[in-house]
Parts: sequence; structure tokens; C-alpha cells
Amino acid sequence: MREYKIHFSALFILLLSLSASAQTISVDNSKTPTQLVQELFAGGSCVVPTNITITGYDFGGGEKSFASFDSNGSGFPLQKGLLISTGRASSAIGPNSSLLSEGPSSWPGDNDLEMAINENNTINATIVEFDFVAVTNYMSFNYIFSSEQYLSNPSSNQCNYSDGFAFLLNEIGSPANQNLAVVPGTNIPVKVTTVRGSGTVCPAANAQYFDAFNGSNHPTNFNGQTRVMNAEADIIPGRSYHIKMVIADQGNNLYDSAIFIGGNSFNNDYAMGDDRLIADGNPLCPGETLTVTPDYTVPGTLSYSWLKDGAPIPGYTNVSSPTYTINAAGVYTLMADVGSCTVYGYINVEYAPVTANDTNLTECDDNNDAIATFDLTDAVPAITGGNPEMTIQGYYRNLTNAQNQQNAITNPQSYQNTLGNTVIARVENDFGCVDYADITLQVTNSIALNPIAPVKVCDYDAEQDGLYEFDLNAITQLIRNTNTLPAGTVIQYFASQQDAQNFVNALTSPYPNTTPNQQIIYARIANSCSEILPITLTVTAFSSNLQDESVPICNEQSITLDPGSGFNSYSWNTTPVQTSQTITVSQSGNYSVTVTNADGCSVTKTYFVTTSEPPTITGIDTNSFSGIANSITVYVSGSGTYEYSLNDVIYQTSNVFTGVYPGEYTVYVRDIYGCGDDFETTYVLDYPRFFTPNGDGYNDVWKIKNLDTNYPNSRLFIFNRYGKLLKQISSENDGWDGTLENNTLPSDDYWFTLTFENGRIIKGHFSLKR
Repeated sequence: MREYKIHFSALFILLLSLSASAQTISVDNSKTPTQLVQELFAGGSCVVPTNITITGYDFGGGEKSFASFDSNGSGFPLQKGLLISTGRASSAIGPNSSLLSEGPSSWPGDNDLEMAINENNTINATIVEFDFVAVTNYMSFNYIFSSEQYLSNPSSNQCNYSDGFAFLLNEIGSPANQNLAVVPGTNIPVKVTTVRGSGTVCPAANAQYFDAFNGSNHPTNFNGQTRVMNAEADIIPGRSYHIKMVIADQGNNLYDSAIFIGGNSFNNDYAMGDDRLIADGNPLCPGETLTVTPDYTVPGTLSYSWLKDGAPIPGYTNVSSPTYTINAAGVYTLMADVGSCTVYGYINVEYAPVTANDTNLTECDDNNDAIATFDLTDAVPAITGGNPEMTIQGYYRNLTNAQNQQNAITNPQSYQNTLGNTVIARVENDFGCVDYADITLQVTNSIALNPIAPVKVCDYDAEQDGLYEFDLNAITQLIRNTNTLPAGTVIQYFASQQDAQNFVNALTSPYPNTTPNQQIIYARIANSCSEILPITLTVTAFSSNLQDESVPICNEQSITLDPGSGFNSYSWNTTPVQTSQTITVSQSGNYSVTVTNADGCSVTKTYFVTTSEPPTITGIDTNSFSGIANSITVYVSGSGTYEYSLNDVIYQTSNVFTGVYPGEYTVYVRDIYGCGDDFETTYVLDYPRFFTPNGDGYNDVWKIKNLDTNYPNSRLFIFNRYGKLLKQISSENDGWDGTLENNTLPSDDYWFTLTFENGRIIKGHFSLKR
């Protein structure tokens, strides 16, 4: 088999696609069948096609079911070549925006195709035929199968439809046909049902050879396509062969399909043996060589030349031998000059890397005899670099044994270095390639550890529960500062000594102690040797509950701030800093003191000192003649915090008194911190709602009390219900006794008008009851 042509073509087209500017392929209907077939052969080929015919359907106007195509910079995987279709060749031009079902029902199918792919009822066949004389014993060409039947969202009843095609080869004179359009390594014909990707309701088949379900933005107007496939066959040099390439719809003329055959890809060249590729599972191993020579040589060959990756190999140009020994990865080409033409051979070679890394293993010598027990399998990750494709095939005491695979170490998981401190690991990759790694065995001695002082913290929580979250990383640093530890030493913590010894249930940081006030945990300090160090964790309570406090002082006075006794030290935030238990201050501000107890625990208390001064009443507003809405509002000046009272009885923080009864009041204002007070008399006026002039000494006169005091210049007029003026009363008058000109007036409602000096007028009515 010659697989290189597929890989090289795909790489070549990929490079072309990177510079693509157009979006679709182009199609040329103007070429003759002879021109179309000749373009399948490379220039200088030793094979010349003869008896060329192409039959298909002529749609008129120059439109046929066959034509040449060009990728046109669109990224289509084949650069150019021959296109044969079950519809118009020109309809293959993208984008994929319409469903192609173009051939008429009168356009026949092909019997040879039906026999080759075991189908029937074919229709709309396009056929390419030609003859050639074999020069070598191998031939091949590249193609892509595209079809509208590659539906990205089919229904289940559409999964079994498939147009068919075949590439039929037979030696002229022989009735037997060989179909070259098959799934590689099988005799399964390539079609929609045998090469299909996953992702739809239809089952996938040989998906590694399927390219894609095409979206609307595609260089062709087909719904899907295969990858670039390779049709190949072994043939007999000097014999004449006939090629028939045929494609047809199956069952009906719906859902067209096409074959794109690569230009310059028809080759009758040397078979050089299988490519040696990682993907194929047969690469070469590092240091391995491969001698290649064609299994057939053309008689009369003048000379041979070898190329690697397209460049001539020095010393192997125009030589007499076709044999070459490969010792490096690359694509190798053999060119045979047979005079009038050139015959080629190709082989692609890859090397499977296998790199075993030398490494060290270190174990602890617990009795200082320089002997320790090693688990050699611990070296696997370092040797293989974590590469799952590499495995250790055995451990040996020397390289010779490893190379000959003899005298392997039988106890690699419990190996003692009694016979030396070097072990050889034999490493193989998935392809049987071998490398070797040195494992150096190092023995270390245990070290004596210096203990660290108990780790003390202060419990500042309100609960004072003796619990705290300890920073184990900080403890690790304490251990390192107290001890000289080898590089790579790992420190972990455990709640019990047994857990530390068994290396289970490691603690994480931060660690909340589970035993209040004091608990011992265990540090496991390990490199190759492991030591266990007890660590005492102590949580000290701060017994005094010092809370921030607001403190007032009166103007021009001072106060002593005292957090209390029993602390080891005090530090005030004054300038300069004071360290006494108490300080005396006379100005407002925030004064903080940090106190420290005997366990070194500290807490800070802040005094918020504010100054205060006596109040001064600056005004009183009374709302009179409003019944239950009567009120008194007091206005003061001063920087203190004040409270207010009527008649020095009940104090309130509001300066407004509501629901005040008529009468005389002494308004008191005082500083809540005792820095002074002030008072002033005021009156709330209102008129009586009734009076009873019956001579019993109670309510015999209707009068507005304190009117002369607050409003000496006011005037008061009393009327009956008909608006007759009955009485005019001055503010100093004793009121109205319910008579008019010494005549007693009856029980009734009466009205009044009160006019103040500022023009304000209050009107109302009251009842006279007998």
C-alpha cells in the first residue's frame, strides 16, 4: 500500500487553503473528454491514457454532467481535477444553498455499477473510461465522494438511501472487474451508508473517512463529503488495463451526488512498502533504520535519484541503485529516469519518540547502616514524564541485563540497595521502542528535631470559649526557623500521633482546635525520613470585658478615664503616649487605651469624650385656643444634650409639648449630664366651652384666664345667636356673668370674637347652662 499520496495531498491543499480568498469552487464545461482525462495524469508520466470516452447527460447550453473543477482558492481539499455527477456539473458550485435533484428519469443507469456495489435500479449515470499500459506493478489516484444524501437532520427512513459509484479496473481481455472505490483495508464500496459521520439519527459508519456535513457556507453545493480517499491496486507491468469510473443515482433521480477526482493524482509508480506512521501503528524506533527499495524496477532505467521532503539527498542523485537506508523521519521520494519519462515511488516515515528520564529515589536509613528499602515503582512518573504511552518493562542492576532482559529485579516494590545504589529501568512505548533510565538510590539519616514553644493565641471572642482557628502555615514557619531541614522537607499536621504515624487524616489550615483552651496536635516532618513533633496549641481568654464608652464632660471641667486595674500594661493614644492606668482629660475627643494582661493578650477600649454646657431658653411658642391641639414649643441654645419638662415634673427629650391644658406653666430645660439648667414661665390660653351662672361659686363667670397677662391690649366681644352684641370685655375685666342690662339671659349657645393687637382674630362659641 502507498498511503503517502493522501497525506501529502491533504497537507498541500491545507497550505493552499490558508491563502484562500474565493468562497466556492469553479467549474469549466469547455474541455473535451480527452483533455479531462489527460489532466488526471502528472506531466512527464510514463502512462498515456488511450481510448478515452465520457458519457453522461447533455443539459444543453454547454451544460453537461461532467467537467473540470478548480478549488479556486476556496479551501476545497482537492486543488483541481475531473468532476462527474448525477446532475449538472456546474450545479456543484457552492454555496450549499439548494437541494440538487436535476437528472431526468430518461437518463439511464449502469449495469456494471449495479453488479459492483450490489445495488439495482440505478439512474442518471455518468461514465469515464480509458485504457493504459502499466509501467510498474502499482497504480493509485485520489478522489472525494460528495452527496446531497448526506443530510445533517434526516428522518430515520432516509438513512438507507445511497447513490452509488465505482472505479472498475480490469486487465484487457479479462472479464473480471476490481472495484477500487472501497473502504481502505476492506471490500466495502464507499457510499453514503458505508462512510458517514456521527451526530444524526443515522448510524455512523467508518467515520474516520468522513469529512463533514456541510453548512450553507461551503465551496460546493452538496450536503456532505468524504475525506480525500485513495483508490489503489497492484497490477502487472507491461499489461494493458481498462478503467471505468461510474456514478449514478439509485432508485430515483432525487438527491444528486458527485465524484471529484484529483488532477495529476493518477499514478502508475513504484510500490515502496507501507508508510511507517504513528497513526498506522508502525513507526520506526529511535536509532532504527529502514532500507527501502521498490519491489519492481522498470527495465532500461537510466538512473535513480532520492529526495527527502522534496530536497535531493546528497550522494543519491543519478545513482545506479534504487535502494536507500532511511535513518530520519521524512517523506522520501524515489525518481527513476527511464528515458522518455519518470517513474516515482514514495514512502513516509515517522519515528516514535521514547525518552526515559534519569531520576533519584531517596529513602530513610533508620539505623545508619547505609541500607534502605526502596519502592522502585515510585520512580515511574519521573521516568516517563507522565506519558501514558510509556511503560516500565522491568528493573535491572546493570544496563547489560536491561538490554538482554535477563536477571530482572523480582521485588521492585521492596528493593534494598545492598548491591549498589544504581538501578536501570527498561522503558518501552506503545510501539515497542526501548530506552533506559538510571535510578540513583539515595539514603538519608533521620534528624533530631528541636521542639517549638507552645503556640499561644488570645481568645477575643465575646463567648470566650477557648476555641481559635490556627494558621498551620505560620506554625510550619516556626518549625523551619527552629530547625535546619533538608530541601524538599514536607510538614503536615495530624490530630493524633497514630494518624501522624499512619499518615492519614491530615489537618488543613486554618485548623480550629477541638479541645478548648489547650490541645496537642502532631507535625509529621518528612523528606525521606519522617519525624513526629508534638505541637501545643493554647488559647488564652481575655477575662475583662472592656467595651467602648461614651463619656460627657461639662465645659471648663475635666474627667478621669480609668479602664480598671489588674493589667500588666496600659498604653493611651495621647501625645505623648501615656502608660498610666488613668488619664485626666478636659477636651472632647476619642481616647483609646490598649491594655495587656499577664498572658500577653491585648485589647483596646475607646472613650468617646464629648463636652456639654448649660442650656439657655431663647424662646417659647405657645399654640393656644386649639383645645386638645394646644402645645408649647421651647427653643434653647447651647452645645449640650438637653431634656425638657413642664413644671419640673416629667422630663422628655423632645422640646415640643402637645395636648397642653390652658394655664400657667414653668418650662424647665436641663443638660442630661448635669451641666446646668434654665426655666421660664409661659401661659396656654383657651376659652371655657360652657359656664353655669347659678350663684354656687363655680363657673359663675365666663372668662378667658391669663388674657390680661399675655394679651393686655386684646378686645373680647360676646354675641347671641342672632349676632346681637351682648358684652364687650377688656383683658382686665372679670368676665361675663350671663346678664344683659342686669337681666338674666336664658340657657343657650353664645358666640365671641377675640381680637389681638396684631390683628389676629379668634372666633368661637360656648354654652350658658342654668
